[in-house]
Amino acid sequence: MLFPILFFILLGCVLSWLVISALLDCGVGQANPSNLQHHHTHSGVIPRLGGFGIAFGFGIIYLLGSLQLNPTDNQTWVHFAVGGGAIAAFVLGAIDDFRPLGAKLKLLGQILIAVLAYECGLSIDRFKIPFTEIVFDVEFISLLLTVVWFIAIMNLINLVDGLDGLAGGVGLMLMALLAYLGFERNVLFSMILALGMFGAIVGFLLHNFPPAKCYMGDSGAYMIGYLIAALSLLNSEKGTVLAALIAPLLALALPITDVAYAVIRRWIQGLPLFRADRGHIHHHLISSGLSRRNAVLALYAISLFALLGGLLTLADRGRYLPIFLGFVCVILIVVARGRNISTTSVQLLLSNSLQFRQEVRNALYLKHWLVVEVERMHSALHFWSDFRFVLKKIGVCRAELTLGEETRDFYVPHTAHEAPDLLWKETYATSRELTVSLVLYGEKDHFTESGFRLVADIAAEALTDACGKWKALNGCPMNFASTAKEVVDYQRQKARNVYRPTY
Repeated sequence: MLFPILFFILLGCVLSWLVISALLDCGVGQANPSNLQHHHTHSGVIPRLGGFGIAFGFGIIYLLGSLQLNPTDNQTWVHFAVGGGAIAAFVLGAIDDFRPLGAKLKLLGQILIAVLAYECGLSIDRFKIPFTEIVFDVEFISLLLTVVWFIAIMNLINLVDGLDGLAGGVGLMLMALLAYLGFERNVLFSMILALGMFGAIVGFLLHNFPPAKCYMGDSGAYMIGYLIAALSLLNSEKGTVLAALIAPLLALALPITDVAYAVIRRWIQGLPLFRADRGHIHHHLISSGLSRRNAVLALYAISLFALLGGLLTLADRGRYLPIFLGFVCVILIVVARGRNISTTSVQLLLSNSLQFRQEVRNALYLKHWLVVEVERMHSALHFWSDFRFVLKKIGVCRAELTLGEETRDFYVPHTAHEAPDLLWKETYATSRELTVSLVLYGEKDHFTESGFRLVADIAAEALTDACGKWKALNGCPMNFASTAKEVVDYQRQKARNVYRPTY
């Protein structure tokens, strides 16, 4: 048994590593430097092509695994749904990696993929309460449950992909668990695919572990998420949700907790639920002083601990799981006390955040207005004029903006601009040639520290998006000497003629 296990792992690893290496050597997938995003934790230009290596390794393993199938077992469509759905998820993500589709269109694509999987037999038809013999027939909402299951797992893996090696490591652990589940339940096809994907992810991590040479992108994340969801259903007994689904959910405790916290945090702050930010667990670890490598290792440890909980659902009918969950509660209580988290502090945080919601929404409206105005600006000086207007409107009392070698600043009269109480600084690159630095100041009479940090982050995001749009429209990075490229389109020229900067 050891030889086939090692064979599928090594084959997936070698195929994935070779494909990614070849693509990197050919320079495929190099991103436009002007498209760097404000909330990314990396600097520089890193291609998002790791999913291609993972998909190639999976494809070969799927073909080999198909040779082990029994053509008379009446499961052809189910097996096709696993492979075909995984490739469809990869294609959807790959399109978005190279030409962003937008959240609504991606969600529609995910729904279609999940519905096709359901129609092919991958469905949640019955639910068994864990560790009991009570079974509920949920066939009347089977389609809804199945679609939600696929979409949730696909997006969980994608959302956790914010740090070098993190999503790959989480996927690796889940594939190990699914391979074990396939072995335990004698689902050979599932075990082979999980082992092959385990190897393919290892091959990707050789290029992705900090410092990363490439990212898996949406293509790899959607594919891994789809396979986790599909193989979990394939391992379940006749459509009954047993430990085959509970175990992966426990193993995914880290991304589930992180996403749940992000949704609650953004709702309280008045931010769009799908807006990227720097409030995720890995951002906090890095801001606390950990390197990217140490941060991802710490998150690996947490994920392994969660994986242990998943394995305990399989051991002796989950007899030891309550002990594990009790231990988790003790850890959470100790952490809360160590960080001085109390009912009073939580109530104060909620109160301040809810009162600040309107200010956050106004800052977001101003950000969108500034980015749209880039199309009408004649020069970067006009941008500086409008950007000053935005900063003043959100409550900044002093600002310093550096574009390349030149710095511009302003202050609001009758404020404590000479010795401001709050400081926020951001430095990043908008291209290989130009470095941007933004320093913002605010007064404690008007902001809490967290509130000022939030609106300052929105202002910096507006600057990043505006610089990227200027680059896309005019073919050059923005600096204070930049002028807009001449346009021949009548409507755009007319829009520029009526533009009035906010001096």
